[in-house]
Amino acid sequence: MWIRPNSPRVDVSPGFLLLLAGLFWLDEGVGLLPWGLLACLFHELGHVLMAAACGGQVRRLSLTAVGAELSIVYESPPSYGRDMLIALAGPAVNLVSGAIFLVCDLLLPGVLSFGIGAFNLLPIQPLDGGRVLYGLLADRLDPDWADRLMTAADGCLVGALAGVGVIVAVHYANVTLLFTALWLLAGVLHHGRRETGGGTGWTGRNRTA
Repeated sequence: MWIRPNSPRVDVSPGFLLLLAGLFWLDEGVGLLPWGLLACLFHELGHVLMAAACGGQVRRLSLTAVGAELSIVYESPPSYGRDMLIALAGPAVNLVSGAIFLVCDLLLPGVLSFGIGAFNLLPIQPLDGGRVLYGLLADRLDPDWADRLMTAADGCLVGALAGVGVIVAVHYANVTLLFTALWLLAGVLHHGRRETGGGTGWTGRNRTA
């Protein structure tokens, strides 16, 4: 089932524009940013196509400082299994496109595609790996317990990444991992506020992508 012809709404936050400007400044002509944006586009298209095959319809694309959020509605709530398939579709497209790039001797876009796909498989909400882990837990436990376990796991994993990031920053003067951990923390907090506020979110049976 393909997406209905209703035009989805696109929201671009000032935080996203600042993030884009910062990445453009850090790129310094290397060429990472265009290929990275293309890999992210492929990633989101994977989610959209799988959600459409599961009966979903895109209503809104929100670009914020913590990433892209696809708001998708369904005529009937998808099962946890289908929700996990939708979550895995994005990284799967990155892995396939990365392999194609490498076969075509395009090393940089191939590595970026693999990296973005692998990064999104980290078991942290709201990343795709976190959605899959939540689906596995919620399908076997009470959803409230799944939420509690995911909250604890998110805190431990992000805290561990931040700790390693501090060590790397002090000893090697490289703050990339630390900034990544802080970005993930912002995403976790944003995800938590959205869930407790009653808005649509990605980690549910009738929520968003």
